[in-house]
Amino acid sequence: MKAMDMDTRALWQKRFEHYMKESMGYLQYAARSNFFGFLLFLVILSSYYYAKILQRLPTDYPYLWIVLLLLVPLLSSSPIRTLARSADRMFLLRIEHQMGPYFRGGFKYSLVLQAFWTFLGWVVLWPLYHHCLGHDEQHFLWMLALLLLMKVANLLASWQESRFTHERARKASISFRWIATAAVISLQFLTSVLWASGAALVLTLAWLTAAHYVSKYYIGWDYLIAKERQHQARLYGFFNWFVDVPQLGTRIARRSWISGVTRFIPFKQDGTYLYIYMKTFLRTELFAIVMRISLLGTLAIAVSSSSTARLLIFFIALIISMVQLTPLERSHRYTFWLEMYPLNRQLKAGSLAFIIWSALLLELCMLSVPLLIRSSPIYLLVPLIGFLFISLGCGVLLRRKFAKNALLET
Repeated sequence: MKAMDMDTRALWQKRFEHYMKESMGYLQYAARSNFFGFLLFLVILSSYYYAKILQRLPTDYPYLWIVLLLLVPLLSSSPIRTLARSADRMFLLRIEHQMGPYFRGGFKYSLVLQAFWTFLGWVVLWPLYHHCLGHDEQHFLWMLALLLLMKVANLLASWQESRFTHERARKASISFRWIATAAVISLQFLTSVLWASGAALVLTLAWLTAAHYVSKYYIGWDYLIAKERQHQARLYGFFNWFVDVPQLGTRIARRSWISGVTRFIPFKQDGTYLYIYMKTFLRTELFAIVMRISLLGTLAIAVSSSSTARLLIFFIALIISMVQLTPLERSHRYTFWLEMYPLNRQLKAGSLAFIIWSALLLELCMLSVPLLIRSSPIYLLVPLIGFLFISLGCGVLLRRKFAKNALLET
């Protein structure tokens, strides 16, 4: 038994070492592109404006909604990295009762990583909390301790949810965790850590009682493997900003409500690349990424009290979206069907640039609405500058880059 326990522990260690080696290799490309320098610049800039905003913020500001927006997702979203593979459901099924050391390794890794992000979130919120509460504030460490305990509880519940046999029970449990976490955090900041701890204990007991009557697998292999694929796809998607990732799979979503846009593309040879890459953009994760950036940018501009901050958010959102959309060019690099037809490769660069320009134009319109509502008439020039920026970036820079890459491929 112990020998087999050591084997499963060694299996986790071997997979984890391979995962870290692969991640560090790709992170080197991110470092060479000055991505971390850009992040450091954003942190410094954000810290500066954060301090400036706090100086003008009234002490009776309703800070709780900001706390909930940041901490509830940090605590409730608790995925566990298991590094599980498709073959595990066949080769490890017979020893699943001895897989405890393996999954404990994944749980510890997930806990350390997510506890770090929770600590970072609390450090970011502390100046706001201190500014609004003053001498009535509670101790930093006691507040942090309860947040970390909630993170542990959410991770343990997330592991149990992976064992549920019915998807409906899993969704109900996840919904309960998010609502319970929001309730406990509200009590923690509005009353005291003691009252919040009591409420957390009662809610935990209620969840344990309900979970006791839910049918479970010993290990939910299918769910764990599917979640691991999602985690790995997100990681590869991030690395794909900087280097071509051959392991990156493509998730296809039908999205019939928006895919109909391609009906307006002329059905002729010159429109082939435009049709293919437009479909690819609308049905893959790239569309979801750009929509999230647009919505977050729109919300950030709407709540920002500084004109300078609104301008920075406006252009940073456009730049990030442009960078995110650049990998669209590599979507069909290995699609051999395109080589079987007499297509004009010179049209590829223009089609890609037009699709990215169209997506950025839509985002520009979304960002302009809250900017113009909250700013003086002189800011009418900002959308025009943004339009010139995306037109230059897509029509000249990206088009030349795509044309050069198409020539190299030929």
